[in-house]
Amino acid sequence: MKKIIIFLIACMLFVSTIAQISTREHPASFSYKPQPLTKNNTCYKILPKLNLKQINEEDIVDEENGRPPRFGFKHKVNFNMHNSGKWTTLASGDKIWRLSILCPDALSINLLYDKFWLPEDSKLFVYNTNKEHYIGAFTSKNNTGTKENPTGFATGLVYGKEIVVEYFQPKEVVEQAIISIDYVVHGYRYINVGTSKGFGDSNNCNININCPEGNNWQNEKNAVALILVNGDRICTGSLINNTAQDYTPYFLTAEHCLCNGDYDAESNPNLYYHSFYWHYEHPGCSNSSTEPLTNSTVGATVVANYWESDFALLELTEDPFNDPNITLYYLGWDKSGNSGTSAACIHHPKGDVKKNKFRK
Repeated sequence: MKKIIIFLIACMLFVSTIAQISTREHPASFSYKPQPLTKNNTCYKILPKLNLKQINEEDIVDEENGRPPRFGFKHKVNFNMHNSGKWTTLASGDKIWRLSILCPDALSINLLYDKFWLPEDSKLFVYNTNKEHYIGAFTSKNNTGTKENPTGFATGLVYGKEIVVEYFQPKEVVEQAIISIDYVVHGYRYINVGTSKGFGDSNNCNININCPEGNNWQNEKNAVALILVNGDRICTGSLINNTAQDYTPYFLTAEHCLCNGDYDAESNPNLYYHSFYWHYEHPGCSNSSTEPLTNSTVGATVVANYWESDFALLELTEDPFNDPNITLYYLGWDKSGNSGTSAACIHHPKGDVKKNKFRK
């Protein structure tokens, strides 16, 4: 019997390309080329500069208290399609709504939405101003609520200090989208910069999962993912099977990854702002200075949790099984009490790429 041990530790993550469940196409404006946004208070939002000295002091206290490490500062905002952005009607009759957001000196920006609903055939994109990094299109398939009762959503990291949020509405679409941005997350830390823990920073006892030491664990590794906790912190966990074996996307993680009691199964179970990143690993045994590509899903519900044992069982909202770019494995267990004949610890130590902790 093989046994796998998952470290439910706090981790740091930044990746060069992050793909959520989306159509993965170019933003519409890249082809239509509408007029540039003017720098006014409606369609061009400039957020305050961060006090990094104070933030670093807070992060030291967080580490001492065992909180998941923070990479970004959450600006509370109220940007929606009624009070922000600019509409442009194209020659085709299609429409584009765009909003530019600037965070001074930001390394990345990601967005958290308190209300999100898109009509069929419409598309949402987010990209940086030099158009080198974009994500989307997000469509009605990403809706978890209804037009009458829209729910929260999150879009992933886009690198740079200025981004554009773009909504494309074909002329045939008459229903109005609901896009309400609740937080703008100003990324102030890369995982491989300065003293930050993360990419390339794990100890030598951790071996890349695709080295020979990991040959016997190539299925199990696909259960492990990193979590973007509430949009600004990082944890990790793994897919876990159930006795029905029906591929329900249950995900086992730590209670402290629920923002230290902000969420629980009984009173506040909806993790709209949590994202899950799959396949953050080097393709071979050698370390590389290039971070690997990943795929991600958004959202979860807390099924069960208990602080004293620091466990939380989630059910993922966006099922990674539906993304053909994600290879999955569901970890099992038994209650026999018998020890396994071999074991492995597959994790992301200090937020590094996926590793197998090898003990001589």
